[in-house]
Amino acid sequence: MPVPYRLRKAFNTWLLFVASIYFWTLRTAFWLVNRFFRERKYVTQPSDRLLLISATQAVRMISKREISSTALVESYIHRIEQVNSTINAVVVKLFESARRQANEVDSFIALADEDDIEKKLAEQPLYGVPFTMKDALEVENEIITCGVYNRKDTKCERTAEAIRRLQAAGGILLAITNVPEVCMWVEAVNTIYGRSSNPYDTRRMTGGSSGGEGALLGAAGSVVGVGSDIGGSIRMPSFFNGIFGLKPTPGLIPLTGHVPEPTGYKKHMLRIGPMCRFAEDLPLMLRIMAGENAKA
Repeated sequence: MPVPYRLRKAFNTWLLFVASIYFWTLRTAFWLVNRFFRERKYVTQPSDRLLLISATQAVRMISKREISSTALVESYIHRIEQVNSTINAVVVKLFESARRQANEVDSFIALADEDDIEKKLAEQPLYGVPFTMKDALEVENEIITCGVYNRKDTKCERTAEAIRRLQAAGGILLAITNVPEVCMWVEAVNTIYGRSSNPYDTRRMTGGSSGGEGALLGAAGSVVGVGSDIGGSIRMPSFFNGIFGLKPTPGLIPLTGHVPEPTGYKKHMLRIGPMCRFAEDLPLMLRIMAGENAKA
C-alpha cells in the first residue's frame, strides 16, 4: 500500500529538522572544543627564496648556474626539519642520498659546456630538483608501509615505475610522506607514524589518502610530489592544503609498484599522479611520469 503524500512530506520535514539539530550540535561542540581546549598551531611562511620558486624555474636556474642543486636540496631539508615537528608529514628521510645526488649534479654543471647542459636537460627535464612521494609506492631497499603495521620492517625489492621515471629524469627523491592504513581513509593517520596535521591549522585534517604529501607541499617542505588517487586521494589533500594535484586519465601512468597492488575493478579506478605547489609544474611532472604515453 503506497504511503500518502502528506505523510511522506511530514516525515521528510521531521527528518530534516532532526538532521539540522544534529549537525548544529556537532558544529557547536567542535567549535567549543577548538575555541577553548585546542590551541591552533601552524607553520610559518618560508623566508628562503629557494623555497619560493617552482620546479620548472629551479631546473632552468640550475642549468644557468644561478643556483646549485645542493643549495636547493639543503633548503628543503632545512624546511622539513623546521616544519615536520608541527605537521608530522615526513615518515622516511632520504637526506644523505639526496645530498650525494645533488653534489653529482653540481659537479656535472660546473664542468659541462652549454651544449652538454642542453642535451642533459632534454634527457632529464627534472635535473637536480628534489621531490617527495607518499608512503604507498615502492622504492628499492626502503621500507614502504602503506600505513600497515605489519609492513613496518619490510624493505622493497623494486622501485615503482612512476618513481623510477622521475629519478631517470634527474629528480632527487628527498622524503616519503604519511598515509592512512592501506590508503583507505580521508586523513593521514596510522599506528606506525601517527597523525599528520594541516599546515594552516593543526586542529584540522590533511585529507587523504595522500595527506602527508599534501601537508608537506602546503608547508613548503617540498616543491613537487607523487600521490595516488582512487576516490579523491590526490584531489582532497590538494584542496585541503592549498596546492595543485591531478588524477590522470586511466592507463596514462603505470601502476607498477603501488602498495597495495590494485586488483579487479580497482585497476581501472586507481591512478598515480602529480602533486605540486605551483600549477606550472603539473605538465612537467605528468609528461615525465607518463613516459611514452605523453606523446600519444
